[in-house]
Amino acid sequence: MHATDDRRRRPLPRTGAKIARYLVSEMVPPSIYAVVAFGLVVLMTDLLGYTDLIVNRGLDAGEVAQIAGLQLVPTLARTLPFAVLVGTLVGLGRLSGDRELLALETSGLSPRQLARPGLFFALAATGASLVLSVVAAPASQRAVRDRMIELSKEKPGLALRAGSTTSLGAWRLEAREVENDGERLAGVLAYAPSLDETIFSQRGAILTDPGGEKRIVLEDGMILANGEQRASLLRFDSLETDLPSVEAEKDVPVDWVATLPFHALLEPDPEDDAHTRRLRRMEAHRRVALGAAALPFGLLAMGLALGRRNLSRSGGTVMGIVGAIAYYALVQLSEGMLRSEKAWIGPVVWIPNLVLTVLATVLIFRAGRQPSDSDRSGGRGGRPLLERAGLVRTGLRMKRWALPRYVGSQFVRMVAICIFGLLLAYLIIDVFDNLKWFNRYGATAVEIGRYYAARLPVLVSRVVPMALLIAVALTISLLGANGELLGMRACGIPVFQVLAPVWLLCGLAVPIDHLLVNEVVPEAMELSKEIKDREIKNQDPRDDALRERVWYRVARRIYEMDRLDLMQGSARAVTIYDLDDEGLPRRRTDAEGASHVREGLWLLDAPRSVDIDADGRLEREPNARRLVEFGEETPSEINTAHLTPEELREALADPTLEGPIVTAYRTDLQVKIAAPLACLLLPLIALFFAATGPPFPRPVHTLIACAIIAVTHALATSFAGTMGYGGRLEPWIAGWAPSIVFGFVAVGMGWRLRHKLSRAG
Repeated sequence: MHATDDRRRRPLPRTGAKIARYLVSEMVPPSIYAVVAFGLVVLMTDLLGYTDLIVNRGLDAGEVAQIAGLQLVPTLARTLPFAVLVGTLVGLGRLSGDRELLALETSGLSPRQLARPGLFFALAATGASLVLSVVAAPASQRAVRDRMIELSKEKPGLALRAGSTTSLGAWRLEAREVENDGERLAGVLAYAPSLDETIFSQRGAILTDPGGEKRIVLEDGMILANGEQRASLLRFDSLETDLPSVEAEKDVPVDWVATLPFHALLEPDPEDDAHTRRLRRMEAHRRVALGAAALPFGLLAMGLALGRRNLSRSGGTVMGIVGAIAYYALVQLSEGMLRSEKAWIGPVVWIPNLVLTVLATVLIFRAGRQPSDSDRSGGRGGRPLLERAGLVRTGLRMKRWALPRYVGSQFVRMVAICIFGLLLAYLIIDVFDNLKWFNRYGATAVEIGRYYAARLPVLVSRVVPMALLIAVALTISLLGANGELLGMRACGIPVFQVLAPVWLLCGLAVPIDHLLVNEVVPEAMELSKEIKDREIKNQDPRDDALRERVWYRVARRIYEMDRLDLMQGSARAVTIYDLDDEGLPRRRTDAEGASHVREGLWLLDAPRSVDIDADGRLEREPNARRLVEFGEETPSEINTAHLTPEELREALADPTLEGPIVTAYRTDLQVKIAAPLACLLLPLIALFFAATGPPFPRPVHTLIACAIIAVTHALATSFAGTMGYGGRLEPWIAGWAPSIVFGFVAVGMGWRLRHKLSRAG
């Protein structure tokens, strides 16, 4: 009799396997969602650059998708361990919140037994992470490098942008118009180092010969020289010369160590010096340690989940992200220790994993010794104490606007959680992207903290529309899943009245986001750049004002200088070209140097000038002008991220701005003004989608729809902006078209929901 009872109490093997599979099935989906979320964050961050490659650089969508996919693999390798931590905590948080863990413990399973499925899941994730980190990520980096070299040969003009200066080795090129990957150029300026002169040409092209070498062909141009003894003018109908080839180690922005296969790291080249061999060993340990981090992360998640009595999905998400930040802090500590040549590479690189493993083991064994509580929710907390003290009113009391306040409070809580989670996700990815140059310049924790404190508004501005979108989906989906939305409708409350607090709060977010994006973010970008350059990189404050080999255009004038120091107000080896209507020089002025006088005016030292008269002959000016205007800036790239809308309007009032700059400024002005509308339009679409029922969409389906909405909006905004920057769309169309389109979509979905509700009675 007793033996039979013992057999009944003892869990059957098949039952244990089912429980293990069930626990693992609860961990897998959140982990996959976390990996997808990290991938989407990276993809949307680089989306504008990918769109520019398609629209303005002439690459096929397939080629850009291939490059984006290859660059996504290293990101997945870095984020998979963190996704395991977050996913495991979210899955176990769901089980804890629904009292399923309590039921399993009550049935006789100890916390240590419950940790075994988590261990199996962590081992499987570790295998996948090792494959990504050790094999797939280096292979993808290698493929990116090789593909970029191939593209530079197949499309030699890919790096050229209309109106911007491009360096190819010692060459410097600028073209007013760039078409067909550089096969057609117009208004070309080319500094040829072999001639030490600037070549002017009305037309040109960059071609690739069968051997893969690049060459430039210029037509209808001239070279105007102005020596101390004599001046000369060379006109040509056609000029052809070779361009420097791409050097993989210098011209391709991919770390060479990251592209090496694992066996090459273990068997270094005998010709390598001690420093290079050390770099190879460090990279080998980093790859294995990063891949193996999924195991301690999984164990840590089990220890945290089984040791808490009130874990939930949101609590698991927060704990997972905090754990990822703690791991990064340990990685930063180990990288700082590796700067010393005497540090042992193996033990130092593995410090973060060892610390997590020890901590996870302690938490799991501690959870196994703790008695199970009858209620894992933790009770009502401190509320009874507050009631006894008379600080909280007891009993039932009516509240005005109870329903809007309830829905609004649920939405605000979700917005706060989403902003916090997305912000930490962006922060982790940004930190890992900047980790190498943090270590390269020996940045301290205080400097990194100051940098990210200044950069925080930039990261917040990127997550606000997405956070509102996800918060709307979660709020309405949870109201529907809990039957609250159906109950409100059964009480005769219209759906649009239920949804009113949500879209009103989203509408209030539009002006707030406008102030954040267009007023706070430009200043934050300037401040973070200053901290990065001055404090972390230890650059002299004068470095931004001291430039070697300055070469830039302002209206119909070209400036060349070997050295420009705006702080000291001096320049060396100055050359100024005045251009005619065809973009060819009509006057050249040279001076040994120049000194600043006032308000952008500079005084040339011993200037000499030569003019081309109407008959095409050279004519020396006996008394060349000494006072010229350089201006305060030397623009080389069109960058408006640090400009507010008001500053853009002031810049557009300058009549000397060139066409490409005017187009970029006007487009960016419209984009900046229209961008905050995404805080209202995207949540409205998600709102009307999630409220369609009964049956209401499941939260998973709503989140998938939100991801599609966000990616589509990002693609539309990037595509329209790129078309506007390239002059293919009017600036106002490029800025406002996405908002108009998504506004019509929101109105259509709202009308569809209203029509469905009216038919349902």
